[in-house]
Amino acid sequence: KLAILFWFYKDIDICINRLEIIRKNNPNAKIHGLYGGSLEKESEFKSTLDKYLDSFWTSPSTDPDWKWIHGDLVVLDWYKSFGINQDFDSLVIVQWDMLIFDSIENQFKNLQKDEIYLSGLRVLDEFTEKNWEWTDPKKEYRNDYDRFINYVKEKYSYNNENIPCCLFVLEVIPKKFFDKYLSVEDKELGMLEYKIPIYAEIF
Repeated sequence: KLAILFWFYKDIDICINRLEIIRKNNPNAKIHGLYGGSLEKESEFKSTLDKYLDSFWTSPSTDPDWKWIHGDLVVLDWYKSFGINQDFDSLVIVQWDMLIFDSIENQFKNLQKDEIYLSGLRVLDEFTEKNWEWTDPKKEYRNDYDRFINYVKEKYSYNNENIPCCLFVLEVIPKKFFDKYLSVEDKELGMLEYKIPIYAEIF
């Protein structure tokens, strides 16, 4: 049983367009709204988009950089505060600018209960590692990556040489994943586009 989490933070007109398309193709689906933008504009977004959504929840964080890098924790906060009590098996996370010209049920008809879907899933090969902002040895975020890999090795005995990564723009994540993710001690360590696929393998 799928529910949709529409994650947005800017461009109200685009959000309206995407929500109209999603609602047209998914008339019976629950569409929950996760607002991750400026708290000063919350009321504007809520009053405009409420009619397209079954619920509206705002991330309490005031740090836009934190919400960008740790979008997984924004979603996890939504789950812990609201989503955990909602009636779904898996959550389809749709970014505000994503175009989906079909029903969610049809798009993911081969996905089984408790399976996870991550868009752009791939192995972090040598080329990607050296050219990706989050893992490039010459960039500022490399230290976060190294610390995260050491953490999962020590904490979970994670030793996969083919490290996965993804593009976090469209995901289907089961409740079981969120429930396990809540137990992670150092959740802020690392960046979501390699954290989530690695934790998926660990869990």
